[in-house]
Amino acid sequence: MKRITIIGGGASGTLLAANLLRATGEKLVEINVVEKSPVFGRGVAYSTPDDIHLLNVPAAKMTAFADDPDHFLNWLAENGYQYGPTAFVPRKVFGSYLNDVVKIAEKAKHDRVKLNIFEDDAVDVSVEDGKAQVMLASGEYLYSENVVLAFGNFLPPQPSVKDLSFTADAKYFRSPWHEGVFESIGNDDDVLIIGTGLSMVDVVMKLAHSEHKGKIYGLSTRGLLPAEHKLGHTYPSFADKLIPMTRITDILKSVRRHIEAAGEQNIDWRAVIDSLRPVTQQLWQNLPLSEKRY
Repeated sequence: MKRITIIGGGASGTLLAANLLRATGEKLVEINVVEKSPVFGRGVAYSTPDDIHLLNVPAAKMTAFADDPDHFLNWLAENGYQYGPTAFVPRKVFGSYLNDVVKIAEKAKHDRVKLNIFEDDAVDVSVEDGKAQVMLASGEYLYSENVVLAFGNFLPPQPSVKDLSFTADAKYFRSPWHEGVFESIGNDDDVLIIGTGLSMVDVVMKLAHSEHKGKIYGLSTRGLLPAEHKLGHTYPSFADKLIPMTRITDILKSVRRHIEAAGEQNIDWRAVIDSLRPVTQQLWQNLPLSEKRY
């Protein structure tokens, strides 16, 4: 029996489990997913309960299966959602989709394929004679031929200052997704957000939706805000030129050349990136370990 253990049941772990369930056919396979959260398939990004927190990619470009690009769109229609191909769907809806995808894949799998979900925390992994032993916080051990680390995002680093005593204050939160963050912010409180990326946008939208009256400050080393996502542009794929490349710098140079070419044709640069979405996994897998560590 082939045994695979996936550590993490967020988006990446869920998508991998669903694709494995579809791809194993009649092979004797046991798939273990270790996820300490009781909610499977959501992770940090898709656990938000708020409709105002949206995907940053249009619905038509989101799918669980590379060979079925309309899978998410079809799921939306089948479940009564009125979102078109260009809609930016609430992230909580995509979380429901991921959860559903695994359930459907499990029902359709062959009897020789088994899926086990452990509501637990993986605390150690050891490898001996080509096989891995995953130790869980409960004391249980999972033996596998393959282990996949699907941790998701770690907590942001603390500010790089000598005196970190402020981090013990009840009004300081290392992550905006900690329980009780928004409940602890008074309606007239001024708020400082360190970083001006997409998480900052989430926080500002949440506060604005709750009619927050205090000032909101964003602190960034580069002073930049996320760029607007422009639709209606397409760019021909040049993946066949990138796939043989084994250096990240070569790939980057090629992508930049195509972005410049797109600009000369009045095509938005995002279309260049979108053209590569179907092959990003293959590009990564083709890179040698030394480049992945870079």
